Amino acid sequence: MVRLFDVSYMEYPEFSKYKFYEDKSSLCNAYTDKEGNLFYVEPGFYTGLLGFKEKRRDDYEKILEAIYASIKVNHKVIFTGDFESPFLLRDGFVYKEIQDFTDPLGIFVEDKSRGSDYGD
Repeated sequence: MVRLFDVSYMEYPEFSKYKFYEDKSSLCNAYTDKEGNLFYVEPGFYTGLLGFKEKRRDDYEKILEAIYASIKVNHKVIFTGDFESPFLLRDGFVYKEIQDFTDPLGIFVEDKSRGSDYGD
């Protein structure tokens, strides 16, 4: 079989304890755990996760624990940057954004970006 292109996946150290799952129909990293639970990590979710790592380092492990627990509870999860516009569409999967973990934990990052002061 000849592959037209070879996809190299990003390394996500937070998920290195899981077995990498190769899904040739997806450009997102996928993993399984020992119980057979399957989850995907979209780049937008991971970028959001890294933002919390940078800005709320003291709370980072709590966030990871909540993510890991979600895998056990939901069994099939897509960690997405935006559940209204995900990269992946898979039947039977639960879609989770980073705020689904941080908000219930009371971990917030203030968005100080604002529009221009120069309006019409």
